[in-house]
Amino acid sequence: MMKIKLCGFKEEGSTLAAIKAGADFIGFVFNENSPRNIDLNAAEKLVKIIPQNVDRVAVVVDVEMVFLEQIIAKISPNYIQFHGNEAIEFLEKFRQKFPQIKIIKAFKIAAKEDLQRVQDFKNIADLFLFDGKNPGGGLAFDWNILREFNCAKSWFLAGGLNINNIKEALEKTGAPMVDISSGIEEIRGEKSPKLIKQLMEELKKIC
Repeated sequence: MMKIKLCGFKEEGSTLAAIKAGADFIGFVFNENSPRNIDLNAAEKLVKIIPQNVDRVAVVVDVEMVFLEQIIAKISPNYIQFHGNEAIEFLEKFRQKFPQIKIIKAFKIAAKEDLQRVQDFKNIADLFLFDGKNPGGGLAFDWNILREFNCAKSWFLAGGLNINNIKEALEKTGAPMVDISSGIEEIRGEKSPKLIKQLMEELKKIC
């Protein structure tokens, strides 16, 4: 059965809407350059309303280990999503320090050649995520790149997914999981409970 990650939450109402609609993963973005950035204290309050059967994901971009320690102390995420240019060696150090936390490694995809790096991370990442070159920008990449791609681990399709294109995206890629952020926003950076409900209902029809 398809797993659904909704990402970029900053306030209680939309977080509760995502939980009620049946999201499997709730993501929080810790990146000051993102309109979806949340501070640790706000995230700490939100994770208290997330039930145990929904996984908490902290999304980071090329951060220091000390910041990861702070995130883990505050919100006890099930997953850290590494969305930058993190080296394998850094992820290995993270794994040694925090063996209880699973790793999602994200890749920015614009051509088939971009998939070559995936193999290098197969022994350290628990899950992969394939996004466009401009994460969070609401733009999809060419899904044909993923046709007949045999991935070593289960993976998320991300990048500009919304209610209007999700069916085509799944038909072209066969993605086992999806990650949606801008597609559940009416105002950039602010999640819409209405769009969350509509998109999740559409996904249930497709899947």
